[in-house]
Amino acid sequence: MVEELFRVPEELKDRRELMKTLILSMIGIRQPHVHLGEIGEELGVSLQAVHNYVKELIEEGLVEKRGRAEYRLTGKGAERAIEGINNIRRFTTRVAEALGKQLTWAAIAEDRINEGDEVYLYMKDGILYATKSRKTRARAVACADAEPGQDVPITNIEGDIPGLEYGEVILVCLPSVREGGTRRVDLDRLKEVLEEEEYDVIGAVGTVGKAALNMLGIEDPDLKFGVLEGAATAALKGLRALVLISSSMLNRAKRKMEERGVKYRVLYVQS
Repeated sequence: MVEELFRVPEELKDRRELMKTLILSMIGIRQPHVHLGEIGEELGVSLQAVHNYVKELIEEGLVEKRGRAEYRLTGKGAERAIEGINNIRRFTTRVAEALGKQLTWAAIAEDRINEGDEVYLYMKDGILYATKSRKTRARAVACADAEPGQDVPITNIEGDIPGLEYGEVILVCLPSVREGGTRRVDLDRLKEVLEEEEYDVIGAVGTVGKAALNMLGIEDPDLKFGVLEGAATAALKGLRALVLISSSMLNRAKRKMEERGVKYRVLYVQS
């Protein structure tokens, strides 16, 4: 049962198939006017690599080219894209849920708690409390003994925590490659943003965003994969996430936040 639940989809086993699935999806979103360079920037691969993948997709009958920079998915291509993305989504959702339950949070014990006890959670004045005496919509398991008022580690968190205040995502918009990329970034303004903004986690989307992190000397960001999804999830857990992203990807990021019901702001650092 566990093996079936976490079976890795074929799209994630083969990097080439993964790239083709992602390119199909991006063409579907952008069609009919598709700039392959922007797709390459978003995926972190060269324009030539995208051209090669698209050529294969056309040969397989999944994409058709109707004119200069005009591409469309065929019916077969749309079906393949939907199937591939759904397979990836189901897998990553299950993994995220499983890993989320394994995270350890710190709470204040409201009453005497023993290791292994099921406790109920609530937020008050920005502090997380664990209790056995009153039920709430959120439950967890205590990882240690604790006296009233003592901190207690908890895990296997389930349900919505009453009183939890949502955080936000700060989208720091950088010039796209077409606009000059990091060469057009106002570095002083970017450093100023990082100094002034209070954030809990940081990440970057795309080649320009990752290059900007390098310019700042940030080699190990908190969010590395699935950055937009991770930032949205962090905000829904009450954290503030800062994401460096190029202008060509900004609209997609906004849609992601709006779909997840996450509060976000956009800051521009173009010189």
